[in-house]
Amino acid sequence: MPGKTLLFLSSDHLHACTWESGVLSAAQPFIDDTDGHERFAAFLQTHRDPVYLLADFIEEDFRYETVPHLRGSDRTALLQRKFEQYYRNTPFRQAVLQGRQRDGRRDDEVLFCALTNPALILPWLEILQAHCIPITGIYSVPGISAPLVKNISSEHLLLLSWEKRAGLRQTYFDDKHLYFSRLTPMGRGNSLSDLINSEAARTQQYLKSLSLLPQTHALDVLVICHADDRRKLEAQLRSNPSIRYTYLDIHDLGRRIGLKTSHADSDATPLFLHLLATRPPRNHYATAAHTRFFQLRQLRRGLYGFGATLATASLLWSAVNIWEAGVLNADSEALRMQASQFSQQAQQITQSLPNTSSTAADMRTAALLLRKLDSFSPPPQKILGELSTTLNAYTHIRVDSLAWQMDAAFDTRTTDTPATPLPVQTILLSGELEGLAGDYRGALNYLERFQQALTRRGHTVTALTLPLDISPKGSITVDAAQGGAKPAQFSLQIVWKPKE
Repeated sequence: MPGKTLLFLSSDHLHACTWESGVLSAAQPFIDDTDGHERFAAFLQTHRDPVYLLADFIEEDFRYETVPHLRGSDRTALLQRKFEQYYRNTPFRQAVLQGRQRDGRRDDEVLFCALTNPALILPWLEILQAHCIPITGIYSVPGISAPLVKNISSEHLLLLSWEKRAGLRQTYFDDKHLYFSRLTPMGRGNSLSDLINSEAARTQQYLKSLSLLPQTHALDVLVICHADDRRKLEAQLRSNPSIRYTYLDIHDLGRRIGLKTSHADSDATPLFLHLLATRPPRNHYATAAHTRFFQLRQLRRGLYGFGATLATASLLWSAVNIWEAGVLNADSEALRMQASQFSQQAQQITQSLPNTSSTAADMRTAALLLRKLDSFSPPPQKILGELSTTLNAYTHIRVDSLAWQMDAAFDTRTTDTPATPLPVQTILLSGELEGLAGDYRGALNYLERFQQALTRRGHTVTALTLPLDISPKGSITVDAAQGGAKPAQFSLQIVWKPKE
């Protein structure tokens, strides 16, 4: 955990201590004079940690006011006018929004407060800035007291704390919101119980005069004290219907907030310094000029962090790229070896082939001839497919044998060019008509229809043999005499040639 320098500034003294790893060091006092300023400058030579300055002055003013609810530049201008009206002579001022009214225009309830005597703080700030010490903020004791009362169930609460180097601090909270605070120095010969007894009643009357405390409500007074002082206070302070006293043990309160320092008396200064170090609120009074070195420090640390993150990301990206490059190199080496093998195989195949060379014109002529041949001579599958389709329609025909022959005819469509050989494909089909033996007329008609079906498909069909010889040389009597013992056999010549 980074270290911090905590400064407690009263009206005539500055006390400096360090805070590191939750441990608060002993305070070093510096008087507000030339010697004290020189000693403080020497102290800063060896303490360069960010500074948290806690001020506890009598000259701290509080004004509660209701203002119109505005936003943006209008609200900024309104607050600036109020600052110039109330606190023109000091730069240490702030406006705290307490809430909004529930009725009417719902105006804002604002607490204006300021350190009205800047001469008490400016000499120390000049020393800090001359040594370029980062100032986190300037805070006041009332402003950091709110966490101590957040669990106290009281609408009107007066918190009393004693700071040995400042006096008795009285801070009034209305429903957990800070409304008023005042500091009373402790004179010589006065006891803490006497001071509390007189000042609590006086503050009660003052709050009622400002209408901050309703007349019918009792004021709860919460005293932070040591066990020894508590016995004296309980013996002297008596609660009544208008004012009730309760006590917070300073040891228990210190353990609750994590303070490891022991307490010899009721001095609450270490409590507030530890609270400031561990739970610092938003800056109260420091201007942008005062926190300039702290902002530069934060910016520098942010840039360092961004640079470290960017460097880490760059290293990771470079590692990924190197790994991917290795994978790609391995893949490319494998591809180069494979390409070399393919090149060697192609070279071997080329060397094993005979030395044949063809020109582009020869290759073009060959392609044209192949295309023309495909158009003139369809594949046998096409012709046999048409024959098979026709046979499927004539179920009485049984094929016994099928012979294939291709011849060349000549194209005689033109007389001024040489005759072009055309492919002629011939099929010799031998078969038998089943179920028509003895019925020669039906067989001849059936076979005639089969031939006509083939003719319609573009074939030239010639009957070589018929189931009944009807030629002039045939003997019908002999065939008829044989009766149904002779099968109805036939043979056909089916010719296909390109269309002229």
